[in-house]
Amino acid sequence: MKIDSAIASEPQKMYMYSMIEREMQLHDSISFDSLHREGTMHGYVPYEYNVNLMLQRRGPQCVPIVVKGGDSLTIHIGDEDDGFRLRYIDKVQGSPSTLEMVHYQCRYDSLRQVYLNQNNMSQLYNLSDAQCDSIRAIAKQEKDKLERYILDYACTGKSPYSVIEAASDVFYSFRRNPTLYPYTEKEVDDMMNSLLVRFPDYSPMKAFVNDSTMGTYMSAQSFEIWAGMQLRTYSERFQKEDKVKVRPLKVGDYMNLRLYNGAKPNVNEFRGKYVLVDFWASWCQPCMAQMPNIRYAAQEFSDDLAVCLIGIDENRKQWWSTVKEKDLRNKDATQTDRPYKIYNYYAYDDKKRVMYPEYQALDIQTIPHNYLVDRSGRIIAKNISITLAIDKLKILLEKEKQQ
Repeated sequence: MKIDSAIASEPQKMYMYSMIEREMQLHDSISFDSLHREGTMHGYVPYEYNVNLMLQRRGPQCVPIVVKGGDSLTIHIGDEDDGFRLRYIDKVQGSPSTLEMVHYQCRYDSLRQVYLNQNNMSQLYNLSDAQCDSIRAIAKQEKDKLERYILDYACTGKSPYSVIEAASDVFYSFRRNPTLYPYTEKEVDDMMNSLLVRFPDYSPMKAFVNDSTMGTYMSAQSFEIWAGMQLRTYSERFQKEDKVKVRPLKVGDYMNLRLYNGAKPNVNEFRGKYVLVDFWASWCQPCMAQMPNIRYAAQEFSDDLAVCLIGIDENRKQWWSTVKEKDLRNKDATQTDRPYKIYNYYAYDDKKRVMYPEYQALDIQTIPHNYLVDRSGRIIAKNISITLAIDKLKILLEKEKQQ
């Protein structure tokens, strides 16, 4: 194992484990730091299978690789700026199956994102029924394209471990609700029949085809090993030095939070305005779906509403890339005919690798998580859709005009 990225900037351990036939097995581990970046780990798998690398402190929680007996491989784990996603395992030597898995996952991610983007468009504010129906029809086409790709890979892939994952997805999805998927029963049967022909010596495939006897649960012993590893990893990765007292959001908290550049907003800009405070992350699809509506609200109520977006991504570069991609930065009259201002906050302390205490104290458990605050600083709505928030603001502003 050769470590050539930022994850080696501090001392830590890497564990190698697998779960074969419902049994968790911890194979080996190595320690490394900025000076010692190379090491060897050994393990045994009875046939081609997934082995996971788990980092103790910094980096991706889990890096999956696919190996078989006799493999000796070198992989490149993306740097911290890459966001540590699966597709950044782009340099593999010694295991063609790992590279095939990465290529399959990369294409899967790409098709899925196109579908999600179309599906999110159907939630835009002020769309007519006809427009919604048209967008949903396009989204269905993209979803069908994704499902066809999974089926095609299950019928043509060369790595039995990755193929069985795709085949399981097709088989169980179709059996649960065949009307939602673009497969015919004959296509699914042909896929199942081809698996044993292509991989006659791969025992997990036999188990899968014979009424899918492979399970996803763990034995008590395996669960104990897994729980112990997770406890050790999370306690060391996310341990907080100081205990922070959890409390609900109070009036004016949003005025005391620091913007992405470390500066504090001008309190006077919030006075006498409604305020929308929204917690989000780039990996949260429901969050991404509501961003166009948040931008619409900032434009529609530019004189009456202050929009505060609080990003909770652990990776600053990934968070800021999403802010730019979704047009969540301020735009004036020289850039658009509907100017708007959005206050962007970043919740993580880059040096300490933990959330700032003022954000920890709010104890945000799920996202999207939002608050709508009235002109006097009173919270009038919590965790509502942005569509409902826009409707509510229109009603409140209309009542103000009538008074």
